[in-house]
Amino acid sequence: MWTYNSANSLEKSLPSIEKAIDRENVCHKIAVDGGSSDQSRTILDRFGWTVKEAQRKGIPYQANEALTMVDTPFFAAFEHDIILNPKWFDRTSRIVESDDRTGAAQGLRLYVGSKTMRAFEAWMYRAKRIPAWSFSIDNTLFRTEAVKRAGGFPIEDPASADTILRKNLFGLGYRWITDSALLSGHYRKDFLEQFKHQVKLFELARYYWSSSPQDRSVPRRFISLLGGNPTHVLGMALQSSMLRVPIAWYILRLQRGLYLAFPHENKAARRVPMDLWYLTYFLKTVLSSRLTLPTAGEGIDNLASTGKNCAWCGQSAGFSYSVPRDWGNILPKLHPGVGRRFFACSDSHAERIAEKIFKDAFEYVTPSHS
Repeated sequence: MWTYNSANSLEKSLPSIEKAIDRENVCHKIAVDGGSSDQSRTILDRFGWTVKEAQRKGIPYQANEALTMVDTPFFAAFEHDIILNPKWFDRTSRIVESDDRTGAAQGLRLYVGSKTMRAFEAWMYRAKRIPAWSFSIDNTLFRTEAVKRAGGFPIEDPASADTILRKNLFGLGYRWITDSALLSGHYRKDFLEQFKHQVKLFELARYYWSSSPQDRSVPRRFISLLGGNPTHVLGMALQSSMLRVPIAWYILRLQRGLYLAFPHENKAARRVPMDLWYLTYFLKTVLSSRLTLPTAGEGIDNLASTGKNCAWCGQSAGFSYSVPRDWGNILPKLHPGVGRRFFACSDSHAERIAEKIFKDAFEYVTPSHS
């Protein structure tokens, strides 16, 4: 765990960790503190954590110091504001132990504490606007060998340590699995705390991450400044019965939109690292849906090959394939001329089409299982 002036959240976080992980599964409880001036160290001591003063403050630096003290095949990483699900260890340990190519396993975390922030994420989770593969390093069970082979927690960009570590693990052939039904809490005292946190992240970040960093069109910037789709805000307000929700939502979106709308020296756009495990599953699902198109003269059928061309090469198609319906929000990202069912001349071209669909839609993919 990494901490800094964390007393307020530690009183909630540490008891939840004790409930989620039996003593018999705990070898060490290590906290690297960034020089707290509050009661953080006292609280950690009370809960039996070994507290080390950080040589350098910052999440990846503190996490790497803790990593040097790990002498077990697996370790759990927690941020000071995580309220852990009681089933967290049982489920993440089964995932990471089931395959030695799994380098990390985690659940999702949704805001708790602030009613306003809770309303945002509760709606987003119910509406499947939070991708099932969402990732972080704050409630994650890691395979120690994998993280050390990847060079530890990246210090290249302190605000993107999770994204870069995930990319590095992918490069070594490891998987990063998210159990999207395993929900933990992410404590925020109030809306102002989240606003300050977001400002701090923007200041620290060297990169911003997107599925399509080249797509910086004026309409997209304008929509972002206006808070995105207004029906989303309406849905949040109606479900939460709180009039302040739309105002808070627009303030946060305006803050983010203004940041993204203007150029930043020494900052660059980076593509979200591709999760090859999910891609492999997606391709397998698409290819398994193959139907052979009837040739001319074999009867009238709405899938008859007459006039049906391969969406990749343009030649006459002999097969049709389906984009799975349980991968939410992928349909709006389909290419022109490629609907839920598309045509191809071979499995290899169908695979190329499916991969392009998946990569363009990756920011929004929400498969039904993890």
